[in-house]
Amino acid sequence: MKRVFGLVVLCGAASCLCASAETQQHTPVSAPAAKQTLARRAVNRAAEAQARILTLAPADEYFGPLKQSVIGINNTIRTLGWNYDVNHDIGDQTFASAGLTERAILDWQKKYPKDDQLPRSLFLLQRLYTKVLTYTARSHAKFVANWIFKNYGTSPQARQLKKTLALEHLAPIPPPTPVPSAVPSYQSIFGPSYPSQFESTPVPTQTAGPAGSASAKPASR
Repeated sequence: MKRVFGLVVLCGAASCLCASAETQQHTPVSAPAAKQTLARRAVNRAAEAQARILTLAPADEYFGPLKQSVIGINNTIRTLGWNYDVNHDIGDQTFASAGLTERAILDWQKKYPKDDQLPRSLFLLQRLYTKVLTYTARSHAKFVANWIFKNYGTSPQARQLKKTLALEHLAPIPPPTPVPSAVPSYQSIFGPSYPSQFESTPVPTQTAGPAGSASAKPASR
């Protein structure tokens, strides 16, 4: 009998708790409190947006020796890559031009270190250096990759670059072309260059041979 009575008491208490919980769940929030909550959220979002804007470089500010804007930096990197795709003979020129753009990114980072567009430009630069088939560009691609991982390791570009480096197979760098030996020549304004007429050639000399005869032999120099 005590067990039955205890079970009835527990069931009654549980039903009371459920009813209380349902009442609290369906109790509507007062209109003024809801408006205050929405207002606070709007203020917080505006403050976050304002703080992010302060970290971004203005579109009309210019960086580096070539005075490049943020948009100009990305466009220059893409253009260098497109030009190299159609002419692999300009590897050294591409690397030199990319170096000037890299200095613009350094200037940009110095003034706006928390700009979240920096890792995107660095990612494009790293991909460009990897594409150029020279030892200097390939080694500099590793430098830029470490730059991204060290300064922007939590960015989407850093995560994407780690995946790319783990999977990609780099094209081998061709051996350097041997430089042909120089031949003395003169450049005429009337046509292409022609061999020099003053190259060193053996000069015959007269020596006394048998029975007083003269014979020619090259002069020693």
